[in-house]
Amino acid sequence: MKFRLNSPNLAFLLVLPVFSYINLRAWFLAFTYDESWTFLGYATEDFWKVVTNEFPAANNHVLHSLIMGWVYELFGQQEYILRLPVLLSFVVFAYFSYEISKSLSKKMWWLPFIMVIYQPYLLDYFVAARGYALALAFMMGAIYFLFRFSKQLRLKWAWYSLIFAALAAYSNFTYLLLFIAISMGVTLLGFTQKKKFGAMLPVVTIGSILGLMVYIPITQLIMAKELYYGGEDGFFEDTLMTLARSFIYGYSESNVLAWVFVLIIALAGVFAMQKLFLKAKLSMGFWIAFILIIIEIGSILQHHLLDSPYLIDRTAIFFIPLILFACSWIVFQFKESIIRNIVAFMFVGLSILNLLIAVNFSYLLDFKEHSDTKSAMLLIANDQDLPEDGFVLGKSIYMNATVNFYRVKLGLERIEQSGLEFCEETEKTKYYYLFEKDISCLENKDVELMQYFPVSETYLYRSL
Repeated sequence: MKFRLNSPNLAFLLVLPVFSYINLRAWFLAFTYDESWTFLGYATEDFWKVVTNEFPAANNHVLHSLIMGWVYELFGQQEYILRLPVLLSFVVFAYFSYEISKSLSKKMWWLPFIMVIYQPYLLDYFVAARGYALALAFMMGAIYFLFRFSKQLRLKWAWYSLIFAALAAYSNFTYLLLFIAISMGVTLLGFTQKKKFGAMLPVVTIGSILGLMVYIPITQLIMAKELYYGGEDGFFEDTLMTLARSFIYGYSESNVLAWVFVLIIALAGVFAMQKLFLKAKLSMGFWIAFILIIIEIGSILQHHLLDSPYLIDRTAIFFIPLILFACSWIVFQFKESIIRNIVAFMFVGLSILNLLIAVNFSYLLDFKEHSDTKSAMLLIANDQDLPEDGFVLGKSIYMNATVNFYRVKLGLERIEQSGLEFCEETEKTKYYYLFEKDISCLENKDVELMQYFPVSETYLYRSL
């Protein structure tokens, strides 16, 4: 059978190197702090403690925690295996991204498709064993099925859209904003097409079920004051600025790119309103703009009404594919085909270049400081002077989760389990693993440097 380079086959060829890349990273990269905390604090707990968030922490992405626990029960504590759910979710993400891209343009679908699946910051979260990847995959399905509902007005598409949005929210509570946007879209379609009672049935049903599922864990988070990760300056400064920094896979702020995001959101909103007032068919571009703007407004209102921080970087990650899809939709509005093609190829080139610059098998951007814990623990495990009896590892604060993960994984249970102690010094302290900012705690201690790790900027010392 001959291989024909039609759209699905081209899409497969475009996805293959990216999927290979994230699989290799999942194999080589050490577990990060958040992944280790998810495993130790939730995946190894029983079902009821996970779904009720009995030990309240924003780190518990409920659906993902449950799935990681089932994978662990079946296959054990191996990093790549524990990351399989998020790796496989990339297949779902890519499939629905392809369908959305085709709905935006049958001829130039490759533009939004490449821009989205080649985005390096998004790819990080299809490696990290957290709930973000599942939520992103389910979000793509929810958007696609909402579009199908707007085209055919068959209630099954409304059900599918809301179920996928609910699954996204249960994978990461931030995606409750998506569920609200999808519910508003289904309701809008129901009222405009005189199917309001039929359209409200899935909204009320799925919304009620989701509400019951998230009420206890979210209440626990609020009571424990765990909704602390974010900013207080404003939507532009906190959300768009941090997204711009992450988008180019760097640590420096990018005012210019943040303003480009503002322009894309504004233009998408203008085009969407134009389509609505002209009573044109509600295209995929309209729904992308609709969801993007509703989530933006919801994020701002959430800050003012609930006093929650503005979403930053990873918590606002859903804006990235929405902005990229909206950007493509704006390009497709150009009347002159030559200009449209030049701009499209420019964006494709920049997307590929951005990914190539970011390619690495050493770290994940948001967790760079934890990229060498496994290497440090392996050095300890292979040290000729390793004590036979129990001993203490002195360390920086917020190294406890990764240290505890690898003390079990590498058979180093003789190391006492770590908490949030800082650089503790006792007769039993035999090693120190520290961030660069903390090595001053070793002044007047009789130690020698075993290894400096340049990627994470951490130091491993041995007591003499």
